[in-house]
Amino acid sequence: MKEYLNQVADLRADYPEFAAVFGRSDSLENVLGWMNDRGFPPGSVDMVSQDEFSYDFLIRLEAEDRWLVFGVN
Repeated sequence: MKEYLNQVADLRADYPEFAAVFGRSDSLENVLGWMNDRGFPPGSVDMVSQDEFSYDFLIRLEAEDRWLVFGVN
C-alpha cells in the first residue's frame, strides 16, 4: 500500500484531479466506476499482460494521444 500512496503523491504533482479520484482506492472497481460516471466508451480501454499474474489496464484520455495506466495484480 505504501508504494501505491507514493505513486498517488507523484501523480498529484502533475495531475491533481486524478490523484483526488484514485487516491481513495487502488481497486479496479473504483477505476471502472470513474469511467462509467464520465461516459467513457468501451473502446477507450486496453489491457497489456505483464506476466501470468499481472497486467496493465490502460484508458485512452479524450481524443488526445494520452493514456492513464493502472498496474493490476
